[in-house]
Amino acid sequence: MPELPEVEAWRRAIDAWLVGRTLVDVQLLDPAVVRPRLSTRPADAWSEAGAWVRTLRGAKVRATARAGKRLGVQVGDQWVLVHLGMTGRFVRGEEPRSARVCLTPDDGPPVWFADQRRFGCWVPLADRSALADGLGPDALGGGLDATVLRDQLKGRSAVKVALLDQARLAGLGNIHAAEALWRSGIAPTTRCAELTQGQLERLAPAIVAQLTEAVDDIGPVDDFVYVTEGGDNPFAVYGREGEPCPRCDTAVARVVQGGRSTFWCPRCQPA
Repeated sequence: MPELPEVEAWRRAIDAWLVGRTLVDVQLLDPAVVRPRLSTRPADAWSEAGAWVRTLRGAKVRATARAGKRLGVQVGDQWVLVHLGMTGRFVRGEEPRSARVCLTPDDGPPVWFADQRRFGCWVPLADRSALADGLGPDALGGGLDATVLRDQLKGRSAVKVALLDQARLAGLGNIHAAEALWRSGIAPTTRCAELTQGQLERLAPAIVAQLTEAVDDIGPVDDFVYVTEGGDNPFAVYGREGEPCPRCDTAVARVVQGGRSTFWCPRCQPA
């Protein structure tokens, strides 16, 4: 599942490829990709998708935005939320497999939205502010500190589970939540209500550093691919059950939380 760094990479790509250019054509190859609300179900397709797409033709791509793991694109006077789902991606040039939308600018090659599993969607928005509806503070929006985390991380939920709740903090997914907790030395099973001031003061910059480095490590989006099974693992503890912790050599442990695998170091992150 794409997390904030991947979405930010695609936002920068759309900035480079389309912003400032007029769309001379927009082809909706899979009408089910346009949905009236954020949904992972193609069955929730919008009946007015065809008419809506025609309003994009001849309009200029004016700006992009990101709210957590959501990508926003302004075409003419309207904003579109692009939800990548699990396999959504953009390709410039030749038509890729599983192409769903084709955007043809007046200057440059076409840009395709491809999505093999069809969980991704495009949602017309009332305005830019709607991009962040229902989301907590953006993890890379600036201003994330211990006070913000104290306000957002409350109750008896385990901190790892709480960090995945986009209504509390927008942008973190399973991988980077585990990595940020390892950086800050906090056990993923710690209850939010039990987090100390010192832990919160370590966790806030750890989240920012983890996400910032992940964005920087992606590099040019043309060379970007998702981490896949069997590929190189760039993470300190994620996906490394039984391997030595890079900080203390203790075997990395794995626990299931909220139906997701959490990886952590029992010594660096004592319960």
